[in-house]
Amino acid sequence: MVLLALGGCGSDSSGSGGSGDPPDEPFVPAAYGEWLKFEPEGAVCANGSQYKYFVNFSETSQNLVIFLEGGGFCGDYESCANGRAFNTDCIKEEPGAECIRDDYPAVYLTVDSLAPFTAVTEPLGVINGEVPVELAYPPLSGNSEINPMGDWNRVFIPYCTGDVYIGSRIETYVDPDGVGPDIEFHHMGHQNMLLVIEELNRMFAEVPKMAVGGCSAGGVGSLTNYPFIRNGIEGVERGYLLADSGPIVPSTLSNGMPSNQGNLFEGVAALWDVDAMLQALPMGGDRIAADYGEVNAVVSETFPDDRLSISVFERDYNFPVNTYRASFPFFSNPETSVDTGAGRTEIYRLASEDFEALRGQLDELDNLAYYMPYYRNTNTSHCLTVTGLEDVGSSELDFIGAFTEDPSTATWTGTEIETADGTVTYKDFIEALLDDSAPLESYYEGTCEGKFQVCALDCDAYDELMCEEAVQ
Repeated sequence: MVLLALGGCGSDSSGSGGSGDPPDEPFVPAAYGEWLKFEPEGAVCANGSQYKYFVNFSETSQNLVIFLEGGGFCGDYESCANGRAFNTDCIKEEPGAECIRDDYPAVYLTVDSLAPFTAVTEPLGVINGEVPVELAYPPLSGNSEINPMGDWNRVFIPYCTGDVYIGSRIETYVDPDGVGPDIEFHHMGHQNMLLVIEELNRMFAEVPKMAVGGCSAGGVGSLTNYPFIRNGIEGVERGYLLADSGPIVPSTLSNGMPSNQGNLFEGVAALWDVDAMLQALPMGGDRIAADYGEVNAVVSETFPDDRLSISVFERDYNFPVNTYRASFPFFSNPETSVDTGAGRTEIYRLASEDFEALRGQLDELDNLAYYMPYYRNTNTSHCLTVTGLEDVGSSELDFIGAFTEDPSTATWTGTEIETADGTVTYKDFIEALLDDSAPLESYYEGTCEGKFQVCALDCDAYDELMCEEAVQ
């Protein structure tokens, strides 16, 4: 049995080691190998309801992986009142409605087309079409064939504050049309993380290796909260970062012009009180406040002995869309919206310029590598840390067959990059990142592929008419 840190944890209803435990006794979980719920006192979701996170404790390893859920963000009445970010639609319900279900890890997604095939899907953990979080996010899988961290202690951090985990403020949004009710929205993602970190520090006294990751909003949150997690869990010997598909790019492009993402947080920084997080950083807070693109360098320089990484698909059509759509009038024209061929081409152009600048910045940081494949079908090429369900065959059943035969290959399909030494997958990259004896290498594919290469100006296959046809 692995003994975990000192003291108890909050007001959890499943994890044992509650607040009544003597502070000098090691924390012992109520169970191993299953998801236990914890509810930190004072942590809240968008509507003020209780925040929850989940831990799956290992009996065989003291290592720890913390993974932050992805999702969107909001910063105005329309987006926040309609609950457009993950687990924020509870804002539309009666006061006190829960944003995070107690069974969230077990029933993370529901895929109706799989419901009739329980006998076939049960080995995957899918029952009646209900997909567990371990299948959705491979870094949380307990299967070591799939996940290089499969036997580690695993922490799942749900997302329910619409602020990419960097908020510290309650904002009241007023309907500009004067029709809907005022919305009190708790952008408390960073404050929640601080409370979670306090509890994890009491749970885990000795942590030889700790990996922190997340995709999309979780990619942003894992990077920006890394200093707090790394310093706050005091028993960690070495840290690793897997910040996926939430890239924060430098403020200047390679040609010296301002980057296209330059004002990413300007419109919401005050609404979310991002300064509260920046001013609490151990170093570099003012530097980041002046230029958000400096966050990569600041985290790298703060932890020079840790092994850090950023990943994103070159043709991600989720994070860049939400980054650029509101900033460029070009996309407000119906003929060039993000749902048109012309819009997709422009998004790709803007992102290519920004990603080139990002690679240039990261090439100067010895301990911060990148992994950038070109394209895959799954999830609009968004998030390498989700299972490649849409890249195996033409249906979910095709994926089930492939997964049964070779779980690792099926899971990571679409993340491959061809190198001079052979094919590398994102799983291979993670394994190398966690291997302290291996050189920290970056990978960039840059080879056009996929149905939307006809929309990319830097591809030989670019064709305006074929692009429009592919999009429609």
